[in-house]
Amino acid sequence: MKKFKVKLHGKNFFLNLDGEPRKLGFYATRFVKAENPEEAEKIAVILTHHNPNLRKTLLNENDDRPKINLEEIKEISFLKFFAKKSTTDFTFYPEDEE
Repeated sequence: MKKFKVKLHGKNFFLNLDGEPRKLGFYATRFVKAENPEEAEKIAVILTHHNPNLRKTLLNENDDRPKINLEEIKEISFLKFFAKKSTTDFTFYPEDEE
């Protein structure tokens, strides 16, 4: 199984992170094991969608769904994967300042 570094870009996330709900975008990097880049992308997106901190603050209506897109993907070495795999941070930005 190969190791991948997957950079994602989330858009249209209506979140309440600090008591003031607003539309935010984010960048996130995920380190995943997969057979190929396509599978790695799917796994990274699913992991991001199911992040409990993101899910519990999400306020979008069903007709205004957020999106997560692939920014970059590359295969990495085992040592780099092992050193970074616990990284689950998000870098948020207000969408009106994009």
